[in-house]
Amino acid sequence: MVEVVEKDTEFWRAVARRTSQVLGGLFLLMAVFFLSAGRIDLQGAWILFGLYFVSLIFNMAIFLQFNPELIRVRSEMTRGEMKWWDKLFGVFYTMFLFLMFIVCGLDVGRFSLSSLNIEFLALGIIIFVLGWVFVAWAMVVNKFFETTVRVQKERRHGVVSKGPYSIVRHPGYVGMILYFGCAPLIIGSFYGLIPAMLLADAFVFRTYFEDRMLYEELPGYKEYTKKVRYRLIPFVW
Repeated sequence: MVEVVEKDTEFWRAVARRTSQVLGGLFLLMAVFFLSAGRIDLQGAWILFGLYFVSLIFNMAIFLQFNPELIRVRSEMTRGEMKWWDKLFGVFYTMFLFLMFIVCGLDVGRFSLSSLNIEFLALGIIIFVLGWVFVAWAMVVNKFFETTVRVQKERRHGVVSKGPYSIVRHPGYVGMILYFGCAPLIIGSFYGLIPAMLLADAFVFRTYFEDRMLYEELPGYKEYTKKVRYRLIPFVW
């Protein structure tokens, strides 16, 4: 009984830790954007950050219901096992994500260099929803969706081929590219699309090396690649 209580307490600590991580990251991005913009009366930005906040709350509720173990593993970092290319991706990801919000802030806030119209806002929201659904779907069906890339031998890591993994081999990254890449469209910044494309390139970089690692190290992955041929975009790559 004591062991059960301890495990339950440990799990809820992981939930609290992961919640603080994702919300802390969101508030940091907000601070970076609004400091860069020099003003807070930017409707598109508030729509975007509101969407991010709601999606994070929904994600937590969904994972608690369908994949609670994922919350625990994503609250932990396994930096000691990270490949060199995954560490480099972490640098690229952080740099381009913050750069995107800095550029967007400077663009629509301080300098008003561009102003995308309402059609781009609507398109951005559609892309956001598609990206969020794809990420959440991938995380629900894949209990091995850690923040770092490795073969999780201690958890009997196996190939996941159901759900979105029957469409492309790395659906979570497809969703993240859409989830983050829509930000300039919703905010209304044309120039913010430049670092958004660089951020997408960072995910392509990680996908290439991760796919090769899984092909070489994860049993059954070679056979899986024959059934699902494309990494990110069907009929393209």
